Amino acid sequence: MSRFLAEHLPAPEDALSDYRARLARYPAPVKPAAGAGQRPEYRMLGHTIDHRLRISLGAPTGAPISEGVVRAVIDDDGWPSRDVIDTVQAAGTVLLEELCKYESEESQPLALEDEAEDRLIRLCHLASSFEAIFRHVGWVRGNTLGLTLPGASLDDMVAAVPSYIVDDIRRQMELAAQPGPFDRLRQLAAPERICGPVFEGSRHVGGADADFVLAGALVDCKATIRPERMGRAELYQLAGYLLLDYSDNYSIDTVGLYLSRQGALIDWSVADFLGLMGAQMQLPDLRAACQHALTDGAAGTPPPPPHKRKPLPRPRNAPPVQDSLFDDLE
Repeated sequence: MSRFLAEHLPAPEDALSDYRARLARYPAPVKPAAGAGQRPEYRMLGHTIDHRLRISLGAPTGAPISEGVVRAVIDDDGWPSRDVIDTVQAAGTVLLEELCKYESEESQPLALEDEAEDRLIRLCHLASSFEAIFRHVGWVRGNTLGLTLPGASLDDMVAAVPSYIVDDIRRQMELAAQPGPFDRLRQLAAPERICGPVFEGSRHVGGADADFVLAGALVDCKATIRPERMGRAELYQLAGYLLLDYSDNYSIDTVGLYLSRQGALIDWSVADFLGLMGAQMQLPDLRAACQHALTDGAAGTPPPPPHKRKPLPRPRNAPPVQDSLFDDLE
């Protein structure tokens, strides 16, 4: 997949230039305030805000969480102990039951009453740890669920979630609640709100599920404290999801990055995005060529030879492509 993207979308720098120009309009991202001796778990914070946002869209659970509870039986060379695993799985079952209460065709509030919101954020953080078990097909040392005391209840595990995590997610949800992109997306009708979409081609890359498809907009949530450092990997991730939807099942017409620490959405029409990325084929042809490459020619169609490809038009307001003497200093 990486080789295919590099060959057929060879100019991510142009899309990055456009992204950075638009990023400059927004305030600095909010940052977690961990206590003395605490180091923020940025990756887990990212998963936690993702789960909390999904709840606001009426989709509190999904296969990664429920399968994580099941796969918690797979230890890491004897870690954690069998007693801890039994405790964690039992609590995980109760966790899923509680989260299911937020499942609804109607969108959910972006902020609940203080105590309810505090507990919900902590539940989302625990759910993120179960998702980590799912992603790694078992335990990996460092997963904080492994520190659970044998016989602990879900309430005990909820209370153990550090308070800085609650404060940090609250601040990001406050940004989401302001009049702006996410609040508008939350108000979409239920059929237009899809969380954790899996694509036709996901099986060809070992599994791939995006964050959201909202009214045809493919949106990936990023909780980075350094949004200016995002690069080609993040754009290729968006492009990969787009191309794996071989049959256009989700009718994606827009792709974008939701920056949860700024409450900002930077998005592009599919045509503009592909043009900025240097595509030389239209989306249906790119998808067919991607399927052909990922299935060793068993499906899809091969791309035309290079001399028959035509670059897609770049957006009129796109940054100039001429290199700057200062590009390497960014």
